[in-house]
Amino acid sequence: MLNTKHRSLDIELLRTFHMASALGTLRAVAEQRHFTLGAVSQQIKRLEAQLGRQLLIRSKTGVQLTPEGAQLQAESAALVSAHDALLDRLLNRSASGLVRLGCPEEYAPALLNRLLPALRSSYPAIRLHVRTATSGELERAVAQGALELAIVIGREGDAASTGIPLWKTRPVWAGAAPRSTPYGETLPLALHPEDCPYRGLGLAALDAAGRSWETVFASGSVAAIESAVASGLAISVLDQRRLTTGMRELGASEGLPTLPDCLARLVEIPPISGADTAVKIVKERVQDIGLNGIWHQIDKIA
Repeated sequence: MLNTKHRSLDIELLRTFHMASALGTLRAVAEQRHFTLGAVSQQIKRLEAQLGRQLLIRSKTGVQLTPEGAQLQAESAALVSAHDALLDRLLNRSASGLVRLGCPEEYAPALLNRLLPALRSSYPAIRLHVRTATSGELERAVAQGALELAIVIGREGDAASTGIPLWKTRPVWAGAAPRSTPYGETLPLALHPEDCPYRGLGLAALDAAGRSWETVFASGSVAAIESAVASGLAISVLDQRRLTTGMRELGASEGLPTLPDCLARLVEIPPISGADTAVKIVKERVQDIGLNGIWHQIDKIA
């Protein structure tokens, strides 16, 4: 009989690998999974040995995917999600109720495209109400009890930040590509609302660098901000993964300061009386989706 012992993938090893690619450091994975750092490192090594290829490049600042790792991440995300959905159905976990979920506009389509089918298949009695807004507004809504769960973006390493880490974001200066004339001394900005963390990061960096700026476009819509950038009207701060062929990343050559990385986190309302099963299920689903590569769909949102 054919021995297939070494021809299968361990879901838990894949889960650890996906978390490492999302969070960027093995230490963050260890904290998330309640493992030791050594245990996480061994899981990654076991997966690499099983597949016979290096999946992550390790450095003092964290880990990055190799080309083989990026391929595995993209092709195995659906496998991990399908495994979890199947397990839910086999365990026959029944749940019902209303869950109010908040999410920044730019991530909502990719999230819902994966979340809704999973809920309808395994938990048809759970009703989901979704609200898009800035991270600051969403975090306040959770604190005030208007939302049970919300995905929010904040500066990585912010001691005041709470919630479950989901994935890193890389805010960058974005401008039109190509642009025939250079930007002048006063930068034309397309600004997000005041509660958007990218607005705060960008303005603080410009002020620290002594660059003058003016607001030429302001909107609460990410799509509108991106249109203003692509048209050449203004520059703005966007997640690097949102840059389209009509945009380019700006930096030192334009006299713009480097921006710090940010982190997407899942925040939740404190339970009032015991654990709400429906909220717990949606929370687990959102967490799995975030850690299994939601960012690969971000460029398809616009």
